[in-house]
Amino acid sequence: MTVVALASVKGSPGVTTAATALAAAWPAGRHVLLVEADPFGGDLAARYGSTVTGGLASLFAAARRTLTPDAVWAHTQRLPGGLPVLFGLTGVRQAMANENAWPPVAQALAGLDADVVADVGRLLPGFAGGVGAVLEVADVLVVLSQSTLESIVHLRDALPGILARMGGRRLLVVRTGSDGYPADDIARTLDVTVGLAMPDDAAAAAALGNRRSVKKLERTRLLRWAAALAAELGIDELPVTSSATTDAVPEALPSGVAFDEPLPAIDELMARPPELPSAERSPVGAGSKWEARP
Repeated sequence: MTVVALASVKGSPGVTTAATALAAAWPAGRHVLLVEADPFGGDLAARYGSTVTGGLASLFAAARRTLTPDAVWAHTQRLPGGLPVLFGLTGVRQAMANENAWPPVAQALAGLDADVVADVGRLLPGFAGGVGAVLEVADVLVVLSQSTLESIVHLRDALPGILARMGGRRLLVVRTGSDGYPADDIARTLDVTVGLAMPDDAAAAAALGNRRSVKKLERTRLLRWAAALAAELGIDELPVTSSATTDAVPEALPSGVAFDEPLPAIDELMARPPELPSAERSPVGAGSKWEARP
């Protein structure tokens, strides 16, 4: 199976949104797991109003003993729509404290009977916080970058270290934002492969972030881009397989707070109530499992 890592060099060009969209648009017939491996902490649990009862924290604890690939599923949850996700840590201090636990976890992820889409966030110096272990098993690294001059300069300076870590495995640069230099200029200047630019699709990004509902989410520019990116990476559709490998994943999380309702107070959200107000929400799932809500 294939491990795809998504990262940025500087700033916040939408790595989590891109990773979620890519996993949600994964070709039919292939199991996929979305992994929040960002050393600065995961976002999806908060976005979906979930209390993290598993995720990387519990997986690291299990890795201190014997960790088999199949055991990973017991630490995952499902987003509305059915997409399995391994929630990330709370922040960079927790990531640094668990950095040495990453190698067996990364090996287990690489051994899954499923593809993996890993959001590794902004790359830290020396690929700290466990990112290095993820990149060691990644078949391809997708680096998101704005196409402004300053972003290209930062990417140029980081490229030697990135290429050395990837060791000849595939690297793809994806542009974000509406302005900047064209793909051909960036590819020629940096001697890298530049893929299809990620569209600025605020509505679809909000739906993936559980902030609003979008009819036929799979037809939005963002999800069509994600499907095209999967094809560019060579991820092909397979005959529909059984769900046996993901039977251990709990049922989908409930939807969060409706986009058009007042948001709860910050202290209420931080208290992690057992159940937030429910709302119809665009599902986040993969391939043929998509059922857009009216």
